[in-house]
Order: sequence, then structure tokens, then C-alpha cells
Amino acid sequence: MSHNIIEVQNLTKIYEQGNVLAVDDVSFNIKKGEIFALLGPNGAGKTTTISVLATLLSSTKGKAFVNDYDVNKDPDKVRKSIGIVFQEPSLDGEMKGWENLELHSILYGMPKKERQAKIQEVLKLVDLDDRANTFVKNFSGGMKRRLEIARGLIHEPKVLFLDEPTLGLDPQTRRKIWDKIKELNKGNSKITILITTHYMEEADELADRICIMDHGKIIAMDTSENLKKQLSGDVIDILFENVEERFRVPIIINQIKEIPGVKNVSFGTGEGEQDMMSNFQPPPGMPNIDPAMIQARMREVLSDPKKLIMAWKRMPMAAGLFLNAPLAMKKQIANMFDDKLLEEVPDTIKEEIIKIKKGEFKEEEEQLEPSISISCESGGKQLPLIIQKINENDIKIKNVNMHQPTLEDVFLHYVGSAIREESSNFSKDVKKIIQMKQLRK
Repeated sequence: MSHNIIEVQNLTKIYEQGNVLAVDDVSFNIKKGEIFALLGPNGAGKTTTISVLATLLSSTKGKAFVNDYDVNKDPDKVRKSIGIVFQEPSLDGEMKGWENLELHSILYGMPKKERQAKIQEVLKLVDLDDRANTFVKNFSGGMKRRLEIARGLIHEPKVLFLDEPTLGLDPQTRRKIWDKIKELNKGNSKITILITTHYMEEADELADRICIMDHGKIIAMDTSENLKKQLSGDVIDILFENVEERFRVPIIINQIKEIPGVKNVSFGTGEGEQDMMSNFQPPPGMPNIDPAMIQARMREVLSDPKKLIMAWKRMPMAAGLFLNAPLAMKKQIANMFDDKLLEEVPDTIKEEIIKIKKGEFKEEEEQLEPSISISCESGGKQLPLIIQKINENDIKIKNVNMHQPTLEDVFLHYVGSAIREESSNFSKDVKKIIQMKQLRK
């Protein structure tokens, strides 16, 4: 694994329509036989980076090599060296499983005898040899994903690009896909795999190295274990008894943040909240939003009602999430706002909150127990001070748990999970426009 099968040097990509700097001077290498994960929030530049490496997009600046071929000068040789499983389904449902694979192998110019043998081989590899004559429209989501992986392998690529390979799949099916990815990488083929994902546990389970991108830049890159070590200290999760005046919890959060050694405090998920958020789905018309990412962002933004107000004012999506949320979640949010803060809330949401506070919604719900998550140095030493602050506010603690940082903690540390104020920093926007003009020259 000493040879770099992918080399990226100062890669930059600007989308001319909309003046979007999608990838900003990115450099990294991927070793032969490695599983390399790209993590980042929506719009971080992950898919654009893969698209350039796969010759689907041309770069604005910089160089990239795949299997020693320049993606700009030798695109045909690059394409023969790679397989791709796109985020969006791209199979023909009106064709049978083997027909989808045969069409792909014909497009790659494989001889008839060779492609028939190869189709049988890859179907067996992904456990679909008994479904070869089934129409793809009758496949389950997991079966379609496995067939797409088989299609990406039909021409024996050196590198396999997987863009969100398990998005929308149930946990059991996701685990089966993971097993197949490991088999491809560690088996006889030893294929190099570049994967983009929103699932922290997926990157943690599969990747030899992890690269975190945000705003088109690489902000961290190392093994999962080394990334966790960089986030020194402990994470303390505190579950409260039910708090009727929920607006008091952000007050406690601000007080805890003032304790020396405390690096970050946010809303966690209590026992009831965990069930509620795990069942939460994006509103209709927003099918491509990953619920796991929404859950992570909501935990952070819920730690500060002023952040919520800002998000509601700036982003229709945030308002839609609240208006379409389960009643239990709405009640928790409504209890964060006293009369003074309520005056700053947009009218549509304010009306909803007032109705909730008046008890106009009678849907039954069990009482939910809020929690907070604290990142700090020397958690054992800080814990008595943290508990003292909570006791001073007359809020009862139900449970305390302290653990080492997870990959999700690392991700949120580097990227942050609050809803971004994309248009709030005028000077940054001007600098980006100047930078893009200079790059075009």
C-alpha cells in the first residue's frame, strides 16, 4: 500500500452558474488498497470532488491523478480504471438484473464470452445470482444497491467510488452492504474504495482513513482513532428529570460554558427524545435530506433559542422542520421561549407556539426528559462543578454518563452542527468572489 492510486493536488472547482466555490484548493493522496472516507455536511464539496476524480466534471484549477492517469488529459483511461455507485439510483427497473449488467459491460466494450462469465461472478459476489432473471423494479432497496455495486465492478476497476452507498437503507441492510464493501477491499480483488457518507458509524466501521471537508476545504484528515485522540478530554451526558420550564436549560448551558476546561455544551437526546428523534423524518418534498444529519444539527441548534430564531428567519427549511415536527418535539421547543423571546419569533411559528402553550393541541404524549452533552478536559474533576451549577437552578438530575469522544463528537467539533448563516458574513462573501475571479484568470 505504499503506492498512491489517487493523487489530488490543489484541486479547485467553481460552478460558474451561481458563482459557487465548491472545492477550494484541496490536496490529498489515497494509497492502493485503502478505504478512504470523505465526511462533511451537505454542500461541503464531497460529491464534487468525486465527480472531478471520476471525470464527470472538469476542475477549474489543480491536478488529479487516478491509477497514474491525469483526469484531464487521460479521461478514458481513468474511466476504465474506476467503478462508480452514484448516490441517486441509476438502474433500469424495466430490465432484469443480468440485463442491467450486460448493458454496462457492452458499454465498456467487453467481449461476449468474457462478459457472461463476469456477470455471473459479480452477481455471486453480491449474493444476487439467484435474482439474475428478476426485474429490477421488484428488487428491495438493499438489493438494488448491491446490484449497483456489482455493475461498478463488472469491468474490474482499480478504484471504486461509493457516493452515500447506504443512504435510506435500514440498519440490517446497511450492515450487509458494509460486509460486502469489506469483502471487496480485503478479498482477492483488494479494490481501493473512496466512500462519501453522512453516517459516522459507517466511516468508523469501514475507513482506514477519514477526511472531513467543510466549505470546500479539508479541515481534518487521519485515522478514526487518531482523530478521536485529537479531541482530548471527556464527553459528559447528563439526563434531567422532566423540566417544565424548558427555557431554563439554555441558561444552565451558558453557565456551564463559563467553567474553565469546558469546551462545548449542547442539547443531547434524552431517553424520550432519542426515540422521538430517531423516528423523525424530513418534511414532504425534502427526500434527499439525511435524517441523521438533521438530528445532529437539531441537537446543537436546540441548545440556544436565539439560534432557532435566527434559523427560522433565514431558512424556510428550518421553519418547515418545526411546523412538520411531532407534537412532542414542538412542545419541548415551545417551552424554551418566554414572552420576551417570543416577540422575536416569526409570526407563523409564534402562532403555533402560542397555541401549544395554551394547550390547544390535545394529542397524548409522554413526558420527555431533556439532556445536555458537555465536552471538557478532565471530566472527573469538572463534574462536581457542573452538578453544582445544575443544582443551583433547582433542576433534578436523573442520570450522568461520561465517555471518551466518538467520531460524531469529532465531526461536530470540526464542522459544528448549527444551521449555517450562509449570507450573514458579507466580508467573507466578497473575499470569495474576488478569489473566484482571480482563479478564472
